[in-house]
Amino acid sequence: MQSPQTSLSEREIAEAWAKITIIKWKRKLASNKIGDTGTLLKSFKYNVLASAQGNVLKITLLFEYYGRFVDMGVGKGVKIGDVKESAASRKLSGKMLGNRRRPKKWYSKTLHAEVMKLSEIFAREYGNRGVVAITENLSDKSIQNG
Repeated sequence: MQSPQTSLSEREIAEAWAKITIIKWKRKLASNKIGDTGTLLKSFKYNVLASAQGNVLKITLLFEYYGRFVDMGVGKGVKIGDVKESAASRKLSGKMLGNRRRPKKWYSKTLHAEVMKLSEIFAREYGNRGVVAITENLSDKSIQNG
């Protein structure tokens, strides 16, 4: 953990988080054997919009839109209701009826987990900044009163 004097800016934290999130998505794609063409894998980008003071206003993670459909197991005429129906039929009859698509969760669960981690990182960072501000103010007061 860094000392309060050398803490990262919000923008640096957000950019590091975005890079890590994309790395984790790429690992999920590989482990789920998603992306024969590599188009989805190559499409990942991020953008961090910050104010002049460096405060993060927005983090945008970009990738090919069809990747969301892979995550849900839909596309090419397959609706989300059909995915659930096919899963139920596989459990009951042990064979595939109708839709052959299955959700390959690479996006939603990973994103949710990473957003929770980012909120913890910022909470800790703001807590550290608050402690430093209080400590500095107390030190200044004791010097003036001493």
